[in-house]
This record gives sequence, C-alpha cells and structure tokens, in this order.
Amino acid sequence: GFRKVIALENGIITAEKSSVIEFQHPFFKQGKAHLLENIKRKVSAVRTEDLKVCTEDLHKVLSEVQEMREQQNNMDVRLANMKRENKALWKEVAVLRQKHSQQQKLLSKILQFILSLMRGNYIVGVKRK
Repeated sequence: GFRKVIALENGIITAEKSSVIEFQHPFFKQGKAHLLENIKRKVSAVRTEDLKVCTEDLHKVLSEVQEMREQQNNMDVRLANMKRENKALWKEVAVLRQKHSQQQKLLSKILQFILSLMRGNYIVGVKRK
C-alpha cells in the first residue's frame, strides 16, 4: 500500500532534483506503532495462464516421476536377482573348494602309495643284485 510521493508545483508534476524518492502509507505515522499491524504486503494475483502452464509442468513432472519409479522398481528386481545368483555362486564355490581339497588329499595318498611301491621295488631290486 505504499505509494510514491509525487512533487507538485502549481498543479504541474515537477521532476525531482534530488535522488531521494519518498513513499507514504496511511498507516505509517511517526509515533503511532499500533498502526503498523495494519500494513500488509500485497499478494500478487495469479493469472489463469500461469496456472495452465503450471498444471502442464506438473503433469510433465508427475509423468517423469512415474517413469523413474518404474525404472527404480526394475532396478530393484534386477538387484534382487543378482543377489540371489551371487549367493548361489558362492555356495557353488564353497562346494568346489571342498571337492578340490578332497581331490588334493586323494592325489596325495595316490602319490604316496606310488612312491612307497617304487621304494619297495628299488629295495627289492637291490637285493636281487
């Protein structure tokens, strides 16, 4: 509600010579602080064109959010599948390690058996000479 004070001289608007611009308001009076509560900021009126643009933007944003939700759901499903496959692969690795260990033990026993046979033949061969 503040208005610019216009300088008038003899009914003619004069150009202000100083760089000071003065404003006034009916409830802005020196020494009357109780009137200040009556001063309110102007609320700008919203044009219907602006609302139309806003609703179009809102629909666009909402459709983008929906698309992102669908993508997120797809990613969640893919992540769950990958976790399940990862768990299965780790189980398989554990089983394969156990089988490898058993095969190493069996191979070691076979080699020890072959070496013991060779040592026995060598000793037997020495006795024959």
